[in-house]
Amino acid sequence: MIINGHGGNPDLIHYFMQTRLEKRRNYAVYFFDPADDAAYNKKLEELSGSPATGDHAGALETSEILYLRPELLKLDSAHNESGQKQNRLYIPNVYTPIWWYAGYPNHYAGDGAKATKKLGEFETEYTINTFIQALKAIKADTVTKTLQKEFYDKINQPER
Repeated sequence: MIINGHGGNPDLIHYFMQTRLEKRRNYAVYFFDPADDAAYNKKLEELSGSPATGDHAGALETSEILYLRPELLKLDSAHNESGQKQNRLYIPNVYTPIWWYAGYPNHYAGDGAKATKKLGEFETEYTINTFIQALKAIKADTVTKTLQKEFYDKINQPER
């Protein structure tokens, strides 16, 4: 199982996982990629005072650290730079790798000053419980490897 620790990685992880189909393998690869549910989003909005959005050192991520390792935080520094999206680049229907810097030149998105320990506890415990559920589902999974075998049998790739 792959667990992502950085928001910018899912596309690369998805690509990597697809490359695992290049040859027959006697194992399956899983990516823990929790989807938010309506109850989670409602509680998150209730605790944070705003709709669930991604941030980078904003209220949600800062709350997680406040819950897990409060001694690492300097909340009085949260207003030293803006975490507002700057919208400095817009080209319709086009992706460019400088998109993050164009929007967030301070590499900070959100408002860390709005962090609370309660929000951090909620987010952290939700993620842990969702991960436990995913592990149980993977342990019980009998379909993925069966389908992989069927796939390789159909394309006639010998095991290496």
